Amino acid sequence: MDDARELTDRARRMLAATQYLTLATADHDGRPWASTLWYAAWQPTSPDDGLDLVLLWLSRHEAQHSRNVLARPEAAISVFDSSQPAGTGEGLQLDVTAGLVPSPEIDDPVAVLSEASVAAGGNPWDRGKVEGPDAVLHLYAARVRSAYLLGRGTRVRLPLVSG
Repeated sequence: MDDARELTDRARRMLAATQYLTLATADHDGRPWASTLWYAAWQPTSPDDGLDLVLLWLSRHEAQHSRNVLARPEAAISVFDSSQPAGTGEGLQLDVTAGLVPSPEIDDPVAVLSEASVAAGGNPWDRGKVEGPDAVLHLYAARVRSAYLLGRGTRVRLPLVSG
């Protein structure tokens, strides 16, 4: 069995190498919806033996997944590099609580997202671009509640930092 540090290192490498996630949500009636979104991974702390993980993305308020997370913040996320050969790849399955990032908490997450966006060839972002009446895209976050690493024929629960 892999130790906690090796498992979390594998998960971190996957998050650093992958730019898209699939977000699974449900509306207030329970109808499911899946969306593929560009994301940035944020680890507010960096412990060696566990993940402290928040996934960030930009979205319009009227998008189905945005409406769904506001109605039901419980969601699931899958991260997988689809360029891996069949039967060889690793992936992550995440149980999350998702929602709009509140204004008083927006500065650190939007800085993380902006840095990742610029590194990926995208635009810089700041508070003024993601909130207020003129903002088209808004900042959403998913806090990971449980995480599983898939690969090598196994599904292993990853250690999380409590907090």
